[in-house]
Amino acid sequence: MMRHLTSIVAPALAAVALLSSGAALAHAKLVAATPAADASASNVRTVTLTFSESPVEKLSGVEIVMTAMPGMAKHAPMPVKGLKTALGSDGKTLVVNLPRTLPAGSYGLTWHVVTGDTHRSEGGYAFSVK
Repeated sequence: MMRHLTSIVAPALAAVALLSSGAALAHAKLVAATPAADASASNVRTVTLTFSESPVEKLSGVEIVMTAMPGMAKHAPMPVKGLKTALGSDGKTLVVNLPRTLPAGSYGLTWHVVTGDTHRSEGGYAFSVK
């Protein structure tokens, strides 16, 4: 009888463990951003990135690079310096405060976040400022 019970319970416990580990193996995804991907914005002084999971602030970050400037052919990419990143009040948004309003041009933004389960996710997108 005990052997029969073990043969039923052990696979059931393994299935529960496998199914519940799926959430732990998930990676954070970018679900919203301002400015949004491929958007044209003006007066950009702050960038917000909202994720599907809560990022660990000290292990997450953003880089912004100006990739083109109006009237300048063959513009070399210029990193935007002085970014200050903080976790928003909802716990899932990274708020990036810029040292000054971004000038007109095209930008590339890359991000990386580490969540509480120590998984790292990364991505990026482009936007422009008019």
